[in-house]
Amino acid sequence: VYTAIAMTIRFIGKAYPAKFTDVAAPAFGTTKGAFLKPSTTILLGMLSTAYMAHFNAPKFYTELKNNTVPRYMTVVSISFAISIALVAWIASVGFLTFGKASSGLILNNYSSQDTLMGVSRIAVAVALVFSYPLAFVGARDGILDLFSVKNRSPGVLNSLTVGILSALTGLALVIPDVSFVLAFAGASLGNALIYIFPGLMFRGAVRKLSSSTSRQKREVKVALGTAVVGAVLGVVGATKAVQSIF
Repeated sequence: VYTAIAMTIRFIGKAYPAKFTDVAAPAFGTTKGAFLKPSTTILLGMLSTAYMAHFNAPKFYTELKNNTVPRYMTVVSISFAISIALVAWIASVGFLTFGKASSGLILNNYSSQDTLMGVSRIAVAVALVFSYPLAFVGARDGILDLFSVKNRSPGVLNSLTVGILSALTGLALVIPDVSFVLAFAGASLGNALIYIFPGLMFRGAVRKLSSSTSRQKREVKVALGTAVVGAVLGVVGATKAVQSIF
């Protein structure tokens, strides 16, 4: 929230490039219909990463006080609404300020001499550090499940934690743009979680029914069609993401 407010203050005050000149100047084009280009799938891939933390959903449900489905849906709806509004706000203000010159990490566009945005960098760093374990634990547990590791003693968990963090830190040191990570991961894993896996799971569930209705059979076709669309978007998005980095 602080970052969104700080970015809005800088946008309204037109501080860039008027006040701070040690960063890339804003760049705006005149091309119409740019959102129809294949490169738009990079943005779709980045947005798809929002669904890659859903492995925490069962945990949140079981830990919710009086965990009825209606109460859980209320929590999810409010949380998503807040997240969507905040991300849309930051993305819009960032683009309106810097245009085509916007960095994959928008805070990189702001001057190191800008105290207001300097505090924002600290705030975002704190948020990332303390929210990272939520995603990391899911990844670690997924690796253990994938390789059918039964022994999950503290020693095994600590060793795996150090190993994964070391590998990820090494990748972070050599990949220059965080937007590539978001775009590629979203186009591959994100699209699979949103479009492909649900369609296949629904088809499997309907097949197990002793008697499926004609409506369910039609819904299976729609679900599989959506899976195909998701696969196409994923392939195009991943390809464009790789092209952008090279």
